[in-house]
Amino acid sequence: MSNEAAAFSSDLEPYRRTLRQTFGFPELRDGQADVLTALASEDVLAVMPTGSGKSLCYVLPALEVGRTLVVSPLIALMQDQVEGLNAAGVAATFINSNVPRDDRNARYLDFVEGRVPLLYLSPEGLRNERLVAGLRRGGVQLLAIDEAHCISQWGHDFRPDYLMLDRLREQLGRPRTLALTATADPKVRRDVLERLGIAGAARQVVTSFDRPNLRFAVVPLSGVPERQAWLLDYIAERPGQTGIVYVRTRRNTEDVAGGLRAAGVRAEAYHAGMERGPRSAVQRRFTLGETPVIVATNAFGMGIDKPDVRFVIHFNLPGRVESYYQEAGRAGRDGDPADCILLYARRDRAAQQRFIEEAYPDDGAVRELWQRWVSAPELARGDGPNVSGIVDSDGFINVLTALRASGLVADAELRPLSADPDAPIDTRAIAEHHRHAEGRLAQMSEYAETSRCRRAVILRYFGEHPPDDCGNCDACLGLADDAGPSYPHDLYAAIVELRTRLAESSGREPYEVFETRTVEDLATHRPQSDEELLETWGIAAVRARWFGEELLRLVADWEQANPDAPERAARTTSPTRSSSRSRAAAEAEGSATVSADDPLYRRLREWRLDRARTDGVPAYTLFSDRTLRDLVAKRPRDGAALREVWGLGDSRVERFGGDLLAVINEGDG
Repeated sequence: MSNEAAAFSSDLEPYRRTLRQTFGFPELRDGQADVLTALASEDVLAVMPTGSGKSLCYVLPALEVGRTLVVSPLIALMQDQVEGLNAAGVAATFINSNVPRDDRNARYLDFVEGRVPLLYLSPEGLRNERLVAGLRRGGVQLLAIDEAHCISQWGHDFRPDYLMLDRLREQLGRPRTLALTATADPKVRRDVLERLGIAGAARQVVTSFDRPNLRFAVVPLSGVPERQAWLLDYIAERPGQTGIVYVRTRRNTEDVAGGLRAAGVRAEAYHAGMERGPRSAVQRRFTLGETPVIVATNAFGMGIDKPDVRFVIHFNLPGRVESYYQEAGRAGRDGDPADCILLYARRDRAAQQRFIEEAYPDDGAVRELWQRWVSAPELARGDGPNVSGIVDSDGFINVLTALRASGLVADAELRPLSADPDAPIDTRAIAEHHRHAEGRLAQMSEYAETSRCRRAVILRYFGEHPPDDCGNCDACLGLADDAGPSYPHDLYAAIVELRTRLAESSGREPYEVFETRTVEDLATHRPQSDEELLETWGIAAVRARWFGEELLRLVADWEQANPDAPERAARTTSPTRSSSRSRAAAEAEGSATVSADDPLYRRLREWRLDRARTDGVPAYTLFSDRTLRDLVAKRPRDGAALREVWGLGDSRVERFGGDLLAVINEGDG
């Protein structure tokens, strides 16, 4: 099949009709419309924030053109998405290792013979050559790659299995391809396009990363006991709310979850060291609402599609902004207000620095790991090496990068191309990734320590130009413990512009020139001599020699152009910033405001929970809390009125309409 085999519509009206009738949504969002328009003529890389409806960008085409293959990284994510689609009346299925062989065969036939238009597969499952050959014969019209940042070694969740996706596209006959991710900076986006083989030929649709309903905050707490006490108080004030607590280590998950349970909180631990069965059961109980609080390492990851998470607490500092934003972004997917809180002490950065050192081993450690691999008995027998004892080793992914760059390992497989233990190894890629990781940690630390808008730090990281005040973070709301100094924003912008020029001329990333915290310090204190410049945070002798003269000249020019400017801040003072304006960012546009204590709202929630238990699915896959609020606000009396409720399409009205009307009439009759 070629890219031209599928008749993708350039007219959005069929998509809009399906959106209204099947899903009960009144209109496409801007990003969705842009992606669907682009798919009519070319491959697409879509970068859209969590909760923006990325999945509809391939579900709607699947219902129009048929046979859409979705590569998804986690089994639990597939199951959640398929259950939600089935509840809306969409024929979708998945194949993974948990599905019995007979069922796998039946689901495969349903897809290739056109009875089911949407099939989810894991990248590991695509190692089955017979399966891929059968998919090609059936004709895949659209290849959708979810969490596409996993293909990039510059991304925060690199997965070697994703490296085979370029070859998969070729094996499938280069179908129209849609790559989707919520977190990818420009460098990662370029890498994704190149590794998929669509660079220069694909449209990039990049919407704002902003999630206005999320309230960001940092709470300065040093010790574990202080953090545990704070966490208990926080959760106690929010009985019944669903939340995720991210911690650094597996042991922390057990300790923190145990402390919460001892205080009467229904909490469970989750980490990669658990057996698959118990781990899946914990996630399923969370998804179904039986366990409201999960304490997890970052292994509790992309499979989380639960829309009503009201808080995400980071017990420790993550290593990079992408990781933090994706994990924090699991809150408030339904568009309702949610908290994203980081507990932080400056020494947390040292712990992350140790992780970086372990993840990027030196030349001797790389050589040792290679020798262990090629000396495996399986290699001598011609069976290929068993890397099960190596894959989980610290830094293996980065060693693999060096071995691939050296031509010693197949690019898309865990298979060595040499048996020579002394083969030359090029470790320059490890050193480059080491510098990259340290820069990312510096930017994460900047987020934790900034006195300015935290949302702006995140959005600037992803290449946006946000306002200086979001009205929905602790700094902008005047709630931060250290509101920090004020500075002239035009001077700040001029220093950022200088940093950009220096980065471009030296072939560096801007953060490698100096960090945003340095920009703030320069704009606040406005150094006027070499001595004052060296007192600036992040400016040492080497940087002062490199661009110190330009910085001092820039500040002097600004001072001359602004003779009436306030006096520059002395380093011994820390003027408190005035409270910022607030904005109604926490409410989704058009969403009805209904009290959680409203009797009809409570009855509808109880009905939804009972029905979900009967069907054995998570309650939110039936319909969202926003739909519940709209039901309460509109109080529909017949099927036609039900179809006017947000999130109720034809299928849901047919399945649930009679029961919903009975619940509504019961209270109003």
